[in-house]
Amino acid sequence: MEVTFVVKPDELTPEWLEQLKSQFDDESMITITATSPDKSLSAEEQRTANQRGMFERLRETQKKYPPKEIAVDVDVNKLIDEMY
Repeated sequence: MEVTFVVKPDELTPEWLEQLKSQFDDESMITITATSPDKSLSAEEQRTANQRGMFERLRETQKKYPPKEIAVDVDVNKLIDEMY
């Protein structure tokens, strides 16, 4: 799961971090990347740069996990039930 939060430094309290941690209970490890907005860029340029970064990460994920075709006669719900 990937989530982006935009917070002010003074909002990064222990309580907020605990709330963030609770969102990832099933994960054994989470990675937090902190960035500061580039002051030389306008808000529109920052948004464009962020969207480009997200798109590049999406492309990397699609390369790592390419789409799979499933035969029409496969009961996906049954497969899911068997997993649990």
